[in-house]
Amino acid sequence: MNTQYKNSISNNNIISNELYDNVVADYLETQSVRQTAKNCNTSMVTAQRILITEGLWSSKSSRQVKELYENGKSIDQIAEELCLTRDTVYTYMPYSRGMYGMEHTDSAQYSKEYRDRMIVAAEGMHTHHPANSEPIAADNLCSDSVEIAVPFDHAQKDLEVENFGSVYALHLSLVGGFIYGADENLDLESEERAELLRLAKAKKGITRDILVPGEMNLHALHYAIQKLFGWQNSHLHNFSLSQEDFNSLTKKNFGEYKDLCGVLFRFPDDDLSDAYWDDDYKAGVSVKTWLRRKYSAPFRQLSVGDSWLGNQWKMEEFCDHFPEFQREVTLQDITEKVVVEQDFNYLTERLRIDEVLRKDAGCGRDEEINQWKCDVAGEVAILKEQLVDWDEEVLKDYASQLRIWRHNMDYIERMSWLNPDTYKKEIKNTFKKSYEDAIADHKYAIKYWTEICNDIFCGLNISPRPCVDTLYYRYDYGDDWCVKISLQEVYHRIKGGKYVDHDGVEIAENMESMLAEIQKKGKPVCVAADGLNLMDDCGGIYGYLRKLQTITGQDKAEAAEMRGWARSLGWTGRKSKPENIL
Repeated sequence: MNTQYKNSISNNNIISNELYDNVVADYLETQSVRQTAKNCNTSMVTAQRILITEGLWSSKSSRQVKELYENGKSIDQIAEELCLTRDTVYTYMPYSRGMYGMEHTDSAQYSKEYRDRMIVAAEGMHTHHPANSEPIAADNLCSDSVEIAVPFDHAQKDLEVENFGSVYALHLSLVGGFIYGADENLDLESEERAELLRLAKAKKGITRDILVPGEMNLHALHYAIQKLFGWQNSHLHNFSLSQEDFNSLTKKNFGEYKDLCGVLFRFPDDDLSDAYWDDDYKAGVSVKTWLRRKYSAPFRQLSVGDSWLGNQWKMEEFCDHFPEFQREVTLQDITEKVVVEQDFNYLTERLRIDEVLRKDAGCGRDEEINQWKCDVAGEVAILKEQLVDWDEEVLKDYASQLRIWRHNMDYIERMSWLNPDTYKKEIKNTFKKSYEDAIADHKYAIKYWTEICNDIFCGLNISPRPCVDTLYYRYDYGDDWCVKISLQEVYHRIKGGKYVDHDGVEIAENMESMLAEIQKKGKPVCVAADGLNLMDDCGGIYGYLRKLQTITGQDKAEAAEMRGWARSLGWTGRKSKPENIL
């Protein structure tokens, strides 16, 4: 921040060091300017300006004010150019720290660590994408694709938060690795487990209890889980059924799995630029704020690979390439003969909570499963009749366009991160246009093809009845984190705005307002939490235990170094109130 900008505020705006530090500390906990102002007994303007000063909060207007002032504009000129009042311009100005004798304070250290965490988070999220993937040749793109007027009006219907009349209570608990049976004892000996719970300040386990709108999809739930457990979205993930439920539904054979590919399961390929298309975090933005946008309505999942049609095409290609795999072949036989990029038990994330989870589900009952499959087969038959009116080759071209543009945008962003000194030259050599023009073209094309594909593919999807009461969320296949997701209760909204549980018992009035707010805002709420947050890149459960032992150990220098490393990943060692977590 330049000197002119820092010293622009008159002395009558001096605030106390104590208030300044309290606002910074509280915001790092709540991530809400309004809540921080309330907690610190100050105005929103004061809280906002403190956070702007520390670089912890910004808005489009505050950034515009800052840029114009640093370019020599006066307060009056800024107000006129941005159509703001002078007073409003001042609300976006930072305080001058020197005006109240502040050189080094706790808030300065908190803020520096917070900004460092944003940089670490941005770097971590680049690890999703394969570093060796190359851009797809530009001449493979439709030459007319960025010349067409984009019809965005039809997409506005998706921006409305729809009320589907149900809120789901979910219990999320950290368990041992899913591959080896999702051990409730965390794959630790009893003494080690007891020590982990003690150091992690947990009574029974590292758990979270949340209430979520029924229309929330698994894609949004992924981001909520990241926030709930303190991770920063730096690694691959997936949702899976329990092994028992997966085996009951697929009978472990290819034919049964093929019928459910695109209905429940995502084809196990490695199309990461499509699967992780909206991991668009940029350094300088609060990780918590970014995540909150991801798990709040409207819940959209525009990955072609998560659509029923996209999965059907992948399956057709696979069957054409391996005609020897008939319906009766087992999934294990396939994995022994060909390389399968992902696990077969890999749910498509477009699925909504109310399309997957059902209270007292009984996937072990053959009669119930057979009826469920008959219903699915009926929906598939209807979709195939609808496809007669479409030119599938045209639809495949639409999907291909979107995948290519997304893939190449991923390449552009990765180059700017890996090669900060030469990326503009590399982008120009690759796409035969300037970096700025390449970015503009890709943003336009992605937005255009996303809306086109969304309108088509979302209308050609299966909406299954829920069939299980438990899911598993796997994160970071190296550290092998696993969260068990158990359905505790379903609250249905009935006539008159009342809520009843799955047995039809009416809910108490004091809980009704919370359920109604969840539906209205389309945002989950955490109602209970046991244990500290986890951290990325620590070596899984066992590594986490060792790092907690180091942080609380006798070697002060080693403990300080480890704590500093953990804080760079957003770990504070403090428990948050459940209502402040999401």
